[in-house]
Amino acid sequence: MPLRTDGISQLRMHRISIPGARYFITCVTKDRHSGLTTPLIWSKLLHHCRLSEADFQAVVCMPDHFHALFVLPRDTTPGSIVRTLKGPLTPPIRKRNLHWQKNFFEHRLRENETTDPYLRYMLCNPYRAQLLATNEVWPYWKILSNDAQWFVDKFPKQRPEPEWLALQAPWKTTQTTKSRGKPARYG
Repeated sequence: MPLRTDGISQLRMHRISIPGARYFITCVTKDRHSGLTTPLIWSKLLHHCRLSEADFQAVVCMPDHFHALFVLPRDTTPGSIVRTLKGPLTPPIRKRNLHWQKNFFEHRLRENETTDPYLRYMLCNPYRAQLLATNEVWPYWKILSNDAQWFVDKFPKQRPEPEWLALQAPWKTTQTTKSRGKPARYG
């Protein structure tokens, strides 16, 4: 069988799994059809994040996709963690005539990279999509790990700061890496 050379197979070939590394993932419905933000789908997503062998730090569900931030355990891959989430969600989304895109987006955070921009991105996502007013709380966003509780404590209203939403990309911050002393762009 000939080796596929399209972009998707190339991405799969170069994926690496590092136990203990933090991963930011995005799973999207086919053709970006809406319908994921229901109490049933949200409760199933949270349930399977909690059952997972991965340490999920945060998750946000949008109408056509979800994002999650987790620490990868030993002897597994980001793909297997995604399967443990998408698999149980498939029956309820099919009842809504939805299907998953075959792949997912993943980003492995560097060891010295902070989770703050990813958590900000997840929190800002529904507001930037104008799914609710800035004084309302998005019900499909949750911090799941004590390791990320500092973020909730920092923002007790569970809403983004208004100045974040005024920025083009409020989750991107410039920080200095300890190893090289050069600015590094996150997000």
